[in-house]
Amino acid sequence: MFLKSKKIAGFAAHQIQIAGKTVLIREASLADTKKLVEIEEAVYTGSAPWDQQAFVAEISRQHGKLYLSASIDDQTIAFLGLSYRKSSQDLHITNIAVLPIWQSKGLGSYLMKLAGKLVLDNHLTTLSLEVRQSNFRAFQLYEKIGFKKTQELVSYYDGDHEDAIEMEWQL
Repeated sequence: MFLKSKKIAGFAAHQIQIAGKTVLIREASLADTKKLVEIEEAVYTGSAPWDQQAFVAEISRQHGKLYLSASIDDQTIAFLGLSYRKSSQDLHITNIAVLPIWQSKGLGSYLMKLAGKLVLDNHLTTLSLEVRQSNFRAFQLYEKIGFKKTQELVSYYDGDHEDAIEMEWQL
């Protein structure tokens, strides 16, 4: 059962095909943290929301966390972070990013649907996340997958205090 395990159950490393390339989906390690920051810098035009220390802290946690890395030929091109939230009995997407050159090819959707499968594998019913109000493209992707807006979070983000939209996918 999930609550007694050290990690979110149901994930095994595997390969998929995206845009004619073989992509390895595996659990991220501490050695990946620098690359995760670099992906965020590329996605957020030079300003990564999370620093390497934040990723190290998340990946080092022994309970209820899972970070996945997507790579082609040992080059990390995307990642997904999940956290089990006991209070709401759901999996929460803490972070997801796909290098801009690999966006709109189905990788982000695949990672989101994989997270949905992990919700079911862990006998939960919801997957949740927050998205910047200005990130209309991501918001549209999440809606297409099945997420619904649950509330607006005023001044949610550190630094610029941008509002967030909280979303939930009932599975």
